[in-house]
Amino acid sequence: MIKARKAIWSGKLRAAGVVALGLGFWSANALATGFVYRFDNVFSGAAPAGHSPWVDAAFKDTANGVLLTVDNGGLSANEFLGSLYLNINPADTAKIQNLTFTFQNGTSGVTAPTIQTGEDAFKADGDGKYDILFNFATANSGRFGAGDSVTYLISGIPGLTSADFQYLSTPAGGHGPFDAAGHVQGIGCSDDSGWIDPSVGPVPVPEPAPGAVMALAVGLLGARRLWLRRK
Repeated sequence: MIKARKAIWSGKLRAAGVVALGLGFWSANALATGFVYRFDNVFSGAAPAGHSPWVDAAFKDTANGVLLTVDNGGLSANEFLGSLYLNINPADTAKIQNLTFTFQNGTSGVTAPTIQTGEDAFKADGDGKYDILFNFATANSGRFGAGDSVTYLISGIPGLTSADFQYLSTPAGGHGPFDAAGHVQGIGCSDDSGWIDPSVGPVPVPEPAPGAVMALAVGLLGARRLWLRRK
């Protein structure tokens, strides 16, 4: 009888453990709440000096809209991001003028960019046409340089999600189309510039496992240790 009870208890622990792991896996994969563009390719001009990706643009769904964080973690020395080009769901272009960009946080001293919107209104060097353009400062003061980051809340269109920013530019020119594009300036001693894009498209950003699942896993481990001691 004792052995039977131990076997049943051990089996329950294993089954619960499988459930907990399954829940954690499901949470990390099915509850993805955004994605990131990793700018690691030069399609025109000079390459930044550091290792790619030079710039990340992460989109995260929130209750109030979509959070966009642009991070220049891969830029170095005097390099800076002069402009960023993004696309939006063609179904939203009729309402694109309703988009609002609300500053959330960012590196101190960086001048706020001017943000423009318009269906296929902006062209990135030899690439296609984009719907959203961030113009950052190019003067020595206030540049969006190496190691800097900025976060904006994008809202204004009902039902807007991060998936609405996963669209290619309209083809126009010898390069692309691309999901997004950026213009890096201040490269090297000759102050060259280069046009970059994310070569692999959007990379999913999974939601961490919920605290309840983690608590269940910790509880199961504790129960198993207690059972082993008694055994």
